[in-house]
Amino acid sequence: MRFLILLLCLQSAALCAAPRVVTSIPPLHELTAAIMKGVGDPALIIKDHASAHHFAFKPSHMISLQQADLVIWVGRQFEAGFNRVPDVLPPSAQQLELMHELDIENDDGHFWYSPELLLRSVEIILAALTKLDSENRAQYKVNAESLIEAIKTWRENKQNQWHSRQPRFITDHEFTAHFEAEMGIKAIATIHDQHDSQGGFKDLNRIESSLRTNPAACLLTLESPASPLAQSLAQKYQLQIVNVLTIAATNSQSPLTLQRLDQLSMALRNCL
Repeated sequence: MRFLILLLCLQSAALCAAPRVVTSIPPLHELTAAIMKGVGDPALIIKDHASAHHFAFKPSHMISLQQADLVIWVGRQFEAGFNRVPDVLPPSAQQLELMHELDIENDDGHFWYSPELLLRSVEIILAALTKLDSENRAQYKVNAESLIEAIKTWRENKQNQWHSRQPRFITDHEFTAHFEAEMGIKAIATIHDQHDSQGGFKDLNRIESSLRTNPAACLLTLESPASPLAQSLAQKYQLQIVNVLTIAATNSQSPLTLQRLDQLSMALRNCL
């Protein structure tokens, strides 16, 4: 067995020497994996369909964190339990809290729905990986430049597409704010203060008043199913409930990071 491991390492030295990188949620894993392509694969703590806001660490997760060279997460208030990460990590491990690095102060931590914030995130992650693993600097740079070019092209195409077109939608929680700011569109209302069906909701009378004054076509959600309040409002005001994460991306060969942007853009088409 030891001989087999040694043989594999000799055949793929770069992979064996790859830094141990741990990411919190799928969007960060996809982004980091694209930059690390050809060098190694980052680990993922919170899998698809698990809520980042109600996640409970398992012993295996703690071991993974304690063995990490670099841990990347959104923010201490975004992923449940990650406020404890700095106390768990060994002194040698680097920490990358992207909401802090991106200077995001509002409640919307879904920066992967903003091409501009994605571009900045690529640069931040690239810098952290290069500092950690200078031997693979060239590969990281090539991967990052390719991803940056793809994001810029996507943004240019979509900004032209949304010019003078205003989808009419509400969201069950605030996850489109960064996309709205960049694309020049605006949600009519947002129901919940938090990313879950149990979170507090914004003033219901104001939301209903907005819907009567500015009728919406659909309600966007990342939850399955949508919260009871969201379902009730959708039924009362005849809104189509659109789960962004269930929409198939137009190009399955494009980077997963861009596929997530495609999902949101396509969801909004239902609201025109």
